[in-house]
Amino acid sequence: MDSLMKIIASVFLLVLSVAVPHLIHAEEFDSRDAIGITSGRSVAAALKRAEKENKQVLVFAVDETKKSQSFHIKGMLEFEETKQQVRDHFILVVTDFKDKNIRAIVANESTERPFYILFNKDGSVVQKGTTAMGGTLGAKLVKEWTEKK
Repeated sequence: MDSLMKIIASVFLLVLSVAVPHLIHAEEFDSRDAIGITSGRSVAAALKRAEKENKQVLVFAVDETKKSQSFHIKGMLEFEETKQQVRDHFILVVTDFKDKNIRAIVANESTERPFYILFNKDGSVVQKGTTAMGGTLGAKLVKEWTEKK
């Protein structure tokens, strides 16, 4: 009987240890954490830095009220090689669709899925599109960007 109670207690504690952190952090969710790469929030600061570092700026626009959107970005950057290329060649920003620096660029786009915008260091838009593509297409796209530089 004691061993059965210990098993039940262990299972209960295991369930709590898995469920409670997700419940606690649900409101504090940050899409930048979910993609697995350190990023900034300021498009303006990234563009200033891009001039100094001679890099392009890769912006992911998300609707922060839709918690699952970051998983599209994570899918696009699924492979470690792709993440490394992004780290090496771009200044990464994850921001809300409402950001004043991108509002006009994404004005006619749906906010149902996150959106990427690749800027040159001078602030001109190189390319934009949805991040709902998966790791293979994401890797191909990032590779194309790095080869064009």
